[in-house]
Amino acid sequence: MESLKNYKKKLLDLYLKLHWRQWSAMGIQSHIPESDFPVDIEALLISTFRIARYDKRLFYAMLEWLDLNRNLVSVSRAKNILKTLKSDSDNKNDVRNTDLLINILKQGSVKSYIQVNIDNQYHEILREYSKRGVVQKITLNNNQLLQLKLRSIFGVNARSDIILYLLAERKQNANKTAKEIYYDQKIVHRVLKNWEMSDFVRKEESGNEILYSLNQKSILGDLNNIKNKEFVNQPLLFFTLGRIISIFHALEFHEDPYLISSQLRKIYNDIIKVSNIADLKLEKEVNFPGEELLLYLQEKLIKIFSII
Repeated sequence: MESLKNYKKKLLDLYLKLHWRQWSAMGIQSHIPESDFPVDIEALLISTFRIARYDKRLFYAMLEWLDLNRNLVSVSRAKNILKTLKSDSDNKNDVRNTDLLINILKQGSVKSYIQVNIDNQYHEILREYSKRGVVQKITLNNNQLLQLKLRSIFGVNARSDIILYLLAERKQNANKTAKEIYYDQKIVHRVLKNWEMSDFVRKEESGNEILYSLNQKSILGDLNNIKNKEFVNQPLLFFTLGRIISIFHALEFHEDPYLISSQLRKIYNDIIKVSNIADLKLEKEVNFPGEELLLYLQEKLIKIFSII
């Protein structure tokens, strides 16, 4: 069996490559081919920020991209994602780092970021930052950048992400839609009600639920011709993969298969959700007591980390 030391390095390499592939599609120059997987910009920004210590060059490229394209980012949605997917392991450093991330997503210079009360690792990383000219103009006719294209048309607000979601899900209620796209339920409900009045969406009662779907016969119904067959909750995807990386690289586990299995067991339900994206079915974790869970997941995790 492959050693844990080599395995966790392989997993981290795949995780970093996952990010580079998406940023390549976003206009950042790289030798890594761009991803054809749909980009969720807030999910990608949050995840790239959290892995800055593993790849400073990627983090610096993200900062440079933000200088040119900050107008396409929803800070409020980023806040909702961070609030919803808060880790059980969050501590004071994580709270400070979250404040730093929000400051970075807002308009400001690197010098102003350093002035914020942040932990030492980000202070050192930001102090060394300089632009390298690695960001090209975004081409929004790529299907994987559909979210940004819709935002350039409808604005950086809930409307673009609601459309993106309905393009994939076809029919859904307001509560579930809001939860999946990380916007306030009242805002999503108001938008859908307004669209119903304009006949952009259709309303359908199903038991106690009111379901909404894009009206293909409306003026903008042609959006259904855009390929977006399956909606992927990318904030949850990146968050779960990040948790897995943190578990394998946590010093307190000392590459102990039993302790690592114990931590993976705590997030197994989320691992199952992510595995479904990779079209990979996992067995129930109760079938793998003790360190057997790690042995079962080793090959599965490699496939999951290779999906984007």
